[in-house]
Amino acid sequence: MFFNQKGQSTAEYAIVFGLVIAVAAGILQVALKGGLRQKNKQALDYMLTAGSDNTELTAADGEGSIALYNQDFRETTVKGGESYVDQSVLKQGGAEEKKQVQQTETKAVSIETIDEAGSAE
Repeated sequence: MFFNQKGQSTAEYAIVFGLVIAVAAGILQVALKGGLRQKNKQALDYMLTAGSDNTELTAADGEGSIALYNQDFRETTVKGGESYVDQSVLKQGGAEEKKQVQQTETKAVSIETIDEAGSAE
């Protein structure tokens, strides 16, 4: 622009300042989106490969591997009677408030078995 002339208008300064802020915001937006995309990819890769290292254990002598088996048993029962609540309240102004409550009880058993005999084959 014409910064070497005397008597610069305030509008010119405001335009230049706005352009500098817009460019800085654009650069920061691209950097932030790239960083979020990278973190999302890392989290997805971690989730998809989770547990794959635990399916086989190395034997104590360093030769071969030992299979690891997981067994999970869960039994969930719904408590009947008055423990289930399903209500909808219409408030003044058109707002609607919903409430649903259900009580359950879960018994869980988890067993991990190491099959050393299978590794000798």
